[in-house]
Amino acid sequence: MPLRFLIRRTERFFIYRVLHVDDTPHRIALGVAVGIFVAWTPTIGFQMLLTLALAWLVRANKLVGLPFVWISNPLTFMPLYGTNFILGRWMLGGNYRAPDLAKTFSIGGSWWFEAWVNRIRAFWEATWHAFTPLWLGSFVVGLFLGIVTYIMVRYAVVAYRRARQMRRRHRELSEAKKS
Repeated sequence: MPLRFLIRRTERFFIYRVLHVDDTPHRIALGVAVGIFVAWTPTIGFQMLLTLALAWLVRANKLVGLPFVWISNPLTFMPLYGTNFILGRWMLGGNYRAPDLAKTFSIGGSWWFEAWVNRIRAFWEATWHAFTPLWLGSFVVGLFLGIVTYIMVRYAVVAYRRARQMRRRHRELSEAKKS
C-alpha cells in the first residue's frame, strides 16, 4: 500500500470517526485517551471490554476509543510491551530479566490437554517475574500518552468545529449576497 493511501485513509478515519462524533469535545477526547491508555496495557484479549468499562466509569464516549486499542496487536505487542518492560525495569531499579519465551513453545505432553497445560505453566514460569516492571512501564507510558492524546484530540475537535462553523457562515453569506 502506498504511504499516501494510508495517510489519506487515517485522515478520513480521524475526521469522520472522531471529529464528526456528536458529543462534547471533552467526552470525545476522553474516549480516545482511554483507548490509547488501554492500548498500552498488557491486556490483549480484554482491551475492548476494558476500554468500554473505563469509558463508562469516567463518562467518556464509549465507541470512539475502541479502534485505538488496535494499536497493540500481535504484530506490535513485542515492541510496545518490550519498551514498557524496559522503562518499568529502569524505574524499579531492580535486576529483572526479560522473559524467555522460546522454551514455552517447545514443551509438549502425551496428549493435547496436557501439552496445553504444560505450555501455560511454562509461560507463567517464564514471565511471572516480568509483570511488575511491565505493568509499571505500561501504566506510565499509557497515562502519559493518554494525557497528550486528550489535549490534542480536544483541541482538534474544537478547532474542527469552529472551522466548520466558519465555512457554513461563509457559505450562507455568499448565498445571501447572490440573492
